[in-house]
Amino acid sequence: MRLLIGIIVTLFVSVWIALALRQDPGYAMVSIGQWTIETSLAFFVIFLGLVFLGFYALVRLAIRLWKTPVQTLRANRRRLQKKAQRLFNLGSRQLAAGQWAAAEKTLINSAEYSETPALHYLNAARATHHLSDVRWRRDLHLREAEDSPDADRLTVQLTRVEFLLDDRQAEQARPILESLHTLNPRHPGVLLWLARTYQQLQAWEPLQLLLPEVQKQKALGPEPLAELQAQTYRALLDIAAASGSLDRLRILWKQAPAALREEDEAFLIAYATALCDGNAFDDAEAVLREAINRRWSAKLVVGYGRLERGNAAAQLATAETWLVQHGDDPYLLLTLGRLAKRCQQPAKARDYLERSIRIMPTPDAYQELGEWLESVHELTYAGQCFHAGLRLLVGKPPEQQGAMLPAAETGQQLRAAAS
Repeated sequence: MRLLIGIIVTLFVSVWIALALRQDPGYAMVSIGQWTIETSLAFFVIFLGLVFLGFYALVRLAIRLWKTPVQTLRANRRRLQKKAQRLFNLGSRQLAAGQWAAAEKTLINSAEYSETPALHYLNAARATHHLSDVRWRRDLHLREAEDSPDADRLTVQLTRVEFLLDDRQAEQARPILESLHTLNPRHPGVLLWLARTYQQLQAWEPLQLLLPEVQKQKALGPEPLAELQAQTYRALLDIAAASGSLDRLRILWKQAPAALREEDEAFLIAYATALCDGNAFDDAEAVLREAINRRWSAKLVVGYGRLERGNAAAQLATAETWLVQHGDDPYLLLTLGRLAKRCQQPAKARDYLERSIRIMPTPDAYQELGEWLESVHELTYAGQCFHAGLRLLVGKPPEQQGAMLPAAETGQQLRAAAS
């Protein structure tokens, strides 16, 4: 709209000037020394306009000629940068495809004229890391990345740490990461690699202190974090158990995540076993009993039967209450057989163990029954139980006659033969 108005105004002004000059073209005279030039005012104005345009064109040409070398260099630089970007993309694809040597060469050749040379050198170092016996080239690329104008020191150091951990050189990575952690205490990447460094060094106590921040900053996903927590607290539990300090054990138990205390069966059993080793039998029994009442678990039930110390009669009475809901559980029957053996109740022990075998033959049940039979001098039957348990242990299918029958049936056959 503005352009249209401008054109209309210009036309009107031009027509007005033309009409005015037609009625009175004016008079102009220029005198230079002996020279005198006379002409109409309109021609003189037009002449001055042409002279101005010519002079302006000459000035612009001179400026352009003056700037030509710089503009040529800039154009060449842009061309090289575009080429560097294309090569970077190619090198990244080669890196993803596992063409390590080709990727290194492509990325290094394109780094000089790139706007982000540090990325070229970092990816080249990553490619070289996968090649054997060229660690010096990898470290050289890392130094070049660190010296680049666009370098991010944190990124370079984290990449260096990653390579050190891959090379099983966690001792060298630890001071680097602890320094970075001091400067960047909430950085997820720093937390992740520091946690992995402590894990590789088996530095469980520093890792325990680090885990809450790792969880808060989401440096690890839920499943890897849970695995790392479990590994850390199991190792700390072994250390506390070896120290023989019940106070240390109980403090560690309170510090452990709730999910670990309630759901990790191996951790629960290990804690109960450590309490038993410290003569805290009642505490060990209570831990397993509460866990079983909270969530039924065959593994916990078997662990309950393996406490081997404490008030066996009370433990047997507790386990028998579980028969109401889980009377057909072979693992519960195995535990009851073990507890009955400890309570010197042979009839109950034999009945529970034979019922367990009848439902699901297991090497443990056959071993327990065989040991009991040895103690009462039923050696033939005991030997058959040991043979059956060994056969199951090595993965062979149960036999359909003789020693591999369920124990109750085998006992009946032996008693019938004796009569």
